[in-house]
Amino acid sequence: MARFTKLRYFYAGAILERKEMRELIESNHALGDRDALDRIWSEHGYWFFRDVLDKDAVGAMRDEYLAELRKLDLVDAGSSEPIWNGKPIENFPATFEDLHKRRAWQNFVKDPRINAFFEEVLADQIYWIPIDYYRLVAPSKTKDDKAYLGLHQDGMSNPGIEFVTCWIPLAEIDEHTGGIVIAEGQHQRGYMDVTDGKVGFSQGPAIPEDSWTRAHYQPDDVLIFTKSMPHYGLGNKSADRFRLSLDIRAMRRSHPLPVVGKVKTISADEVTVMTEEFGDVTLRLDDYTIVRGPVPGSPNPMPITRFQAPAELPPGTSVMATRDDGRALILRPHL
Repeated sequence: MARFTKLRYFYAGAILERKEMRELIESNHALGDRDALDRIWSEHGYWFFRDVLDKDAVGAMRDEYLAELRKLDLVDAGSSEPIWNGKPIENFPATFEDLHKRRAWQNFVKDPRINAFFEEVLADQIYWIPIDYYRLVAPSKTKDDKAYLGLHQDGMSNPGIEFVTCWIPLAEIDEHTGGIVIAEGQHQRGYMDVTDGKVGFSQGPAIPEDSWTRAHYQPDDVLIFTKSMPHYGLGNKSADRFRLSLDIRAMRRSHPLPVVGKVKTISADEVTVMTEEFGDVTLRLDDYTIVRGPVPGSPNPMPITRFQAPAELPPGTSVMATRDDGRALILRPHL
């Protein structure tokens, strides 16, 4: 199979010339072979599996998304595909709180058929981090080449947790609908820097143009990649299809787990979190703690100072923290 796809892509905010983008290497042949999976992970930084997730479970998750689009009257009642019916789309929301309230992705990964696959691949029991993104991306009404999500690495601002990102298409996603693009092999270079608003590696050469990699994604596929993998999301340039995908993070339970629960008490110097895993956990906050607060209508929390934390993350707030010797490395809300 050819590993190239005609596509325009982005780097550090610039639109590059049309190039031939490589296709992701499929990893299905390595299932059941731990050594082969580990070699692929070390060299490429990802596993891409075709047609491995249970179709009924993926279909149920897709139906959750379609229900949200029907509530907005953007998909016809009888449609089983995410086809835009042409009704006004200007006020399309950035996040879908009802999916969070229904715990849609948590119910998805609890399915024994889904859980068994990820346990096989990661060779451990799975802990799912409460960082999730329900991606419902509307067709763009403009024709400019704008990335849906800029270049980044998921581990850049998430110290203290060893996780992998699991990106799951819930309907067909071709080059027009967009989808994720990763920089194959560039995970070995550590983390990028932000200079003058542009993201890239400050040491060594720029990300090679021929490392950018994607696929024509189908439901039941899954792309799993390391937290240091540079990646971005293409805009949806299709005429009438919504892009549906799920972005969740998994950990091996044998690794140190984050502190997840509700704030019991909080000050600028200390937070106590009530958890199911560990009971009450008290952590110090200092100027090096990465603290984030909620943003109404957005799935992404915003950076705040620890002095703002008592107001932005009051008692009762659901939070996640990572820790090192009693100090919080991260403190952030989750839905």
